[in-house]
Amino acid sequence: MERVNIALVVGGNGIIGRNTTRYLESAGNWKKVIVTSNRPLDYETTALTVQIDLRDPSSLDRQAAILAEVTHVFYAAYVEHQSLAEQTSDNLLLLQNLVKGLERHAPAFKHITFIQGGKAYGAHLGKYKTPALESDARHFPPNFYYSQQDYLIRQSSGKQWNWTAVRPDVMVGYAVGNPMNMANLIAVYATLCRELDVPFRFPGSDKAFDVLVNITDAEILAKGMEFAALNQECYGKIYNVTNGDIFRWRQLWPAIADYFGVSTADPITFDLATYMADKEIVWQDIVNRHNLKPYTISNLANWPFGDFIFNVEADAFFDVNKFRRAGFHHMHKPSIDSFLKTFDELKAERIIPNY
Repeated sequence: MERVNIALVVGGNGIIGRNTTRYLESAGNWKKVIVTSNRPLDYETTALTVQIDLRDPSSLDRQAAILAEVTHVFYAAYVEHQSLAEQTSDNLLLLQNLVKGLERHAPAFKHITFIQGGKAYGAHLGKYKTPALESDARHFPPNFYYSQQDYLIRQSSGKQWNWTAVRPDVMVGYAVGNPMNMANLIAVYATLCRELDVPFRFPGSDKAFDVLVNITDAEILAKGMEFAALNQECYGKIYNVTNGDIFRWRQLWPAIADYFGVSTADPITFDLATYMADKEIVWQDIVNRHNLKPYTISNLANWPFGDFIFNVEADAFFDVNKFRRAGFHHMHKPSIDSFLKTFDELKAERIIPNY
């Protein structure tokens, strides 16, 4: 069958965009894959790369000839703000500019798959109902996920295009410079423990060590995004996407320690952001001795994010059966395998030492 679909991956430098681009290139379902980012990509790809600033509508107009081919969009762009109001208004504006640009220039535009996440359930506020269901009530706004979804519902009404929202939880996969990448953060922490000859302790609370959590492998998410894009029964709906298992950090911690060749000891609650503040000089010594790529700790690990995740003291996991019922059957990967595979990639790319 002739491939006629043209994919546009938006937010190509992030953990989601990077891994989605890599997957779509190999999946065989796409006549062409186009990837865009506000800054040059930091990886090699056979996809057509286009630099677009979604804050500037004229930036889309300048790429009209390329956008004219697009049929399906995989949207993973995001800007961070401390203010919830700014976070909502700015992220909504990026999406609005993209959609209006596609409506102007892409006559075959059919579908946009966009990312939501645990914040849709109030994960950033503390305890939420588990297992989380796509039908659960919203929390009090603002929340840019809600604003983006409401916009897409309104804007697509009566049009030839539609949308699907996918909700991953904590992401694990290879990427550098992503602020919410648990694999990188754990890898840097474990490497520092080995270099400083201290036990690899869980840095959160005893209670957080034992709650039930889940993660989303970046490749599983990419497969799920493609499945939603190519199956019309998924249009106009929301789907949770995780590895399909749940775990306690207590269960994974010894296996991660074994991978890095470090000892473990009982958890001690300490603030990673505080205790890592003086470790750049240690990391640079590691980089030099092991001929690693010249990334700083701040390029690789967001310690406040780790402090938040490692101190969640209530179960935090999603129900994924809605997506399974729709026919997506890839959510069966043990989460420890996702971590270890990503650690292997970090070694292969000379991001962390290969002891």
